[in-house]
Amino acid sequence: MSEVRESLKPQVGPLKRFSSRIRGGGYHYRRFAKFAILAAVLLLLLACSTGKQSTWDPVGPVAERQLLLFNVLLWVMVAVFIIVEGVLVYAAIRYRRRPGQELPNQTHGNMPLEITWTIIPTILIMALGIWSVITIYEFDEPPASAKDVLHVNVTGHQWWFEFEYEDAGGGKRIVTANELRVPVDRAVRLTLESDDVLHSFWIPKLAGKIDVVPTRTNHLWFQADSDKIDSLPATFYGQCAEFCGIAHALMKFRVRVLDQQDYDAWVQNYGPPPATTDLAKQGQRVFGNCVMCHSIDGENDSQAQASRKQAFLSGGALVPAPNLTDLRTRESLAAGLLDLNKETLKHWVRNPENVKPGNYMKSRAAHLYGSGELSLSDGDLDAVVAYLLNLQ
Repeated sequence: MSEVRESLKPQVGPLKRFSSRIRGGGYHYRRFAKFAILAAVLLLLLACSTGKQSTWDPVGPVAERQLLLFNVLLWVMVAVFIIVEGVLVYAAIRYRRRPGQELPNQTHGNMPLEITWTIIPTILIMALGIWSVITIYEFDEPPASAKDVLHVNVTGHQWWFEFEYEDAGGGKRIVTANELRVPVDRAVRLTLESDDVLHSFWIPKLAGKIDVVPTRTNHLWFQADSDKIDSLPATFYGQCAEFCGIAHALMKFRVRVLDQQDYDAWVQNYGPPPATTDLAKQGQRVFGNCVMCHSIDGENDSQAQASRKQAFLSGGALVPAPNLTDLRTRESLAAGLLDLNKETLKHWVRNPENVKPGNYMKSRAAHLYGSGELSLSDGDLDAVVAYLLNLQ
């Protein structure tokens, strides 16, 4: 009989048990609430950062337009959220059931109200959608008023970006990697392609992001405005923004904004390292071990890089690697991971896996890293560095 009586007792449901534990402090809900509020505040503060890759500090018309689009969409959504939630909270409080109150008559449907809350969101979404699409397509091409547009072809590789100027100035072709040099107050039109996997090109303070898709060509333009830059030359930081493999997070690049005179000087001086010292001449000979992937071109020598790319696409053993013609003029190394100097370059060559895990350097240069370690002597490594950096 006792067992029967126990079975007839009302059972406590899981929701009631949960609420009783909260009232009893079992979940320390007050401490959790304080922690949640603090975490939310910290996240909001981090989102408002104006650091190297912040979209809140644009320095060009495209980034400004993108920020305007984001802000309008954000605040419209915030306003809609506040209005809708406010109505719900008001209705829940104002029309709550009170003790002793009879259940009111139930009605179903209110045609004017339903038409209203259907038409208003439809108009709002259509207006924002049409404006967003028009704005996004404006990022493809510079405005008709832009003069002397600089055209640059961008190719995404695992895990670095190649920049090719078909006419950097005076008909001169330049191929470089991971550092894009552009003159201030001049529109730059990018043609973006990938030769392996999906990438995404993003310079938060200037433009982007736009996907770089195999077998597809995308376009983007940007301009750095002198009235928004404190001093020249100025460096802005970019990043691949689409997961593309093990070293995706390390696929960075830099944009160097120069005045027109400095840009013209860079174009004019572009070319192979002069190799004027005995050490540099020794390094030039040793560099012959690297030409299976890397190249150092003359002013318009495009055949070597094109043949490497074609060999890679056809499944050959060769793989495109950064063109090192102007390495001595760059400020960074290994896709923007290191500041370039003699010691960082030697460190990179000795063990690239320590700097950028997953890169192809060791696997493609087995004749130099067959034992897992660099086979060049310290003297040969010093010579190569002296040659590439034009050290005197």
